[in-house]
Amino acid sequence: MINQITALESCWHISSEWDQTMPPLAVKMLEKVLLSISDLSGYCCGVQWERQEWIYAIVCQSETLYLPEQEFQRTNVLQKSTISTPAFELGDIVEVDFGEQPTHRIIQGIFSLKDNWLYGVEWRSPILEEVFAQSRIIWLADVDLVNVGV
Repeated sequence: MINQITALESCWHISSEWDQTMPPLAVKMLEKVLLSISDLSGYCCGVQWERQEWIYAIVCQSETLYLPEQEFQRTNVLQKSTISTPAFELGDIVEVDFGEQPTHRIIQGIFSLKDNWLYGVEWRSPILEEVFAQSRIIWLADVDLVNVGV
């Protein structure tokens, strides 16, 4: 079984569910949004590819909600922020050092946390999700990643 897992892990290193065309985002990072289920508003502080769609992290009344695009409306109003721009973009191919040798991964999520950017990359194959209960996405800071630009 371990040989099968090792072989599987070596085959998916820069695969993505959307192949070569990444679906567009519904809102920009730090854009104000209106929640469809109430009169509340919030702003987008992150996004992650999950279950064949983008899931957005929306900060609303000091809580972070994780919603698909159908549950909010965009306003085209950006929050004023002192946060620097992200070092990487969604879809960028980066090098990550997970162990014996660095591997290439695709940025599949970006999240702003306390004025810092975190980047979501898969740390194990999507096929292994059935075997393990843990998320296959790991969140890393820009210092842990190197832009490959394949």
